Amino acid sequence: MSVCIRGLWLVAAVAFLPTTAFAHGFGQRYDLPVPLGLFMLGAGASVVLSFLCMGLFVRKKQESVDYPSYNLLASPLFTWMGNRIFLSFIRAFSVALFCLTLTAGFWGIENPDKNIAPTMVWIIWWVGLAYVCALAGNLWSLVNPWSIIFLWAEALYRKIKRGGSLSPKHPFSESPDVWPAVGLFLWFAWAEIVWPHNDLPRNLAVAALGYSIITWTGMFLYGKEAWLERGEAFSIIFGVMGRFSITEARVSGNGRREWRLRPPAVGLLKTDGVSKSMVVLVVLMLATVSFDGFTETPLWHLIRAVLYEAVVWVGRDALLIADTIALISVPTLFLGVYYLFCTLMRTISGSALSTGEFARLFVLSLVPIAIGYHVAHYFSFLFIQGQRIIPLLSDPFGMGWDLWGTAAYKVDIGIIGAKTTWYASIAAIVIGHICAVYLAHMTALRALENRFAAVRSQYPMLILMVGYTMVSLWIIAQPITGG
Repeated sequence: MSVCIRGLWLVAAVAFLPTTAFAHGFGQRYDLPVPLGLFMLGAGASVVLSFLCMGLFVRKKQESVDYPSYNLLASPLFTWMGNRIFLSFIRAFSVALFCLTLTAGFWGIENPDKNIAPTMVWIIWWVGLAYVCALAGNLWSLVNPWSIIFLWAEALYRKIKRGGSLSPKHPFSESPDVWPAVGLFLWFAWAEIVWPHNDLPRNLAVAALGYSIITWTGMFLYGKEAWLERGEAFSIIFGVMGRFSITEARVSGNGRREWRLRPPAVGLLKTDGVSKSMVVLVVLMLATVSFDGFTETPLWHLIRAVLYEAVVWVGRDALLIADTIALISVPTLFLGVYYLFCTLMRTISGSALSTGEFARLFVLSLVPIAIGYHVAHYFSFLFIQGQRIIPLLSDPFGMGWDLWGTAAYKVDIGIIGAKTTWYASIAAIVIGHICAVYLAHMTALRALENRFAAVRSQYPMLILMVGYTMVSLWIIAQPITGG
């Protein structure tokens, strides 16, 4: 009995420990019109139905990835967006916001609610920009301040030295591995989910400056483009998300910039050059956002209590260590499950391809799932907490300013309700999984010997996607329905 009482006290103590100021949940409970289990079954059935439809009606094998597109910059409505003056203004504005965020973090008031740095980092940049890149196009490739500042530094260096390059460009290996980006993104995920006081402006400013130094050092040693392609985590993450979007940037044969409208998700059909490290990075994207959502469930508090008790002997950092163990364990588990199902796909299809080749072929089909969950998990966070940016733009340092007349704005928590968030979450998750089924089916048709082998290979993937759809809805429902 004493053991049980001790366990209950431990669960209560861990559950009520302080968390980040920017919570994703709601103040009110929403009662679903039908039991949650019916929503989960319906969502899973939608994914199964999409698989059946594609198996019956999508039979043509495509040797190459071709799709219709239209150059928006050729239209009078969008021509101005390709203007060099406009692009220069956008880049300068991005650098100004970056410098403002750093400056506010170091010298502004140390109150997350009154300093612009936490809102800019966690809401506008990480959540909002991810939405833009995934749904509209890879805006990050245009506004990346680290890339812009290094480009300006190179131009100044060439002007002073009358030629030459700021970077000696020590070559990467020929392998397209992105292991530096994997490590940096894992560090970022740890900072987002585990790091105590990750909403304090000075902490964020120090972390941002540290990442900036790493990025500029990588660009200096290996060249700007090489580091953006291999080492800069967010260029790769936002770039992968941008493959799902309805636009893509190109350079035509005559060297002209193009911004092309295209069908959604088709950019993820290009699987050439996907490395083992890219497999790890994509799975890490999916696993970390899922884990972030899972931390808002009652089940997590039970697991956290067990982990805490296992490492409590280390002292005051026991909870931090327990959370870190969980953060590392979840992507490891996801990766193991993914490779297991790739093994099943290879066995059932009878293909001569290895499990690793299957993993590299189909990993990009997981990206719509990661995007769908990202949209669902952060939906209320963006539209409710994101309103903080309105008063903060007038008073970014928390000094009592009112530069633009918006400092008195109050966040409207009723702008979006739990019901709207719930149905938007269902839509995002189900559409993401249906897109994933489509991509996996098209990839299988192109990679495997015949249509029957391609369809058979997708049975394990279908089971994985249906299961993850249902689990995702359960996780999303906990903070909305009150657990």
